[in-house]
Amino acid sequence: MSIPPLSLEPNALYVLLIDLGGSCPLEWKLCLTSTPTTGRTFYITNETGPTAWQYKTEVVYSIANDMRVVLALKIGVIGPVLHAALGTRLALVPLALYSARFREGLCCRVWVQEALFALDDEGYISLVRSIVDIEQEARQLGVLNRSRGTRSAVRSSGFGD
Repeated sequence: MSIPPLSLEPNALYVLLIDLGGSCPLEWKLCLTSTPTTGRTFYITNETGPTAWQYKTEVVYSIANDMRVVLALKIGVIGPVLHAALGTRLALVPLALYSARFREGLCCRVWVQEALFALDDEGYISLVRSIVDIEQEARQLGVLNRSRGTRSAVRSSGFGD
């Protein structure tokens, strides 16, 4: 039995939770779709050492079919005219090793929280719940999906119209 692709909407901003396998925690990324199957991901990685974080972005062509994605949590709609500006803004999210705002060391999840704060603060998205609430919502759904071997694409309760 094949698992159907995630049902993603075009021009939507999603928090993606990705199962890296084994006992690894879920990886957190942002994804801006241009079509239901293609878009661009935005994330940080520390491939060269625990304190050597780098911002990365890449075009994705079949994100809806990527079986490692256990959750796509929709948090906003971004018109095509703002796609480039959003990418430019995300590149400016600080890579400080400690987030005073969220009181945690930098990791992919904390970077996504900082990015959401900046995007909400500057009007790219309009959140109606706190970023901590959205993080908890994503974490709970992602862990549940991973434990059940399922995937889902859902609208966040923090998504504002």
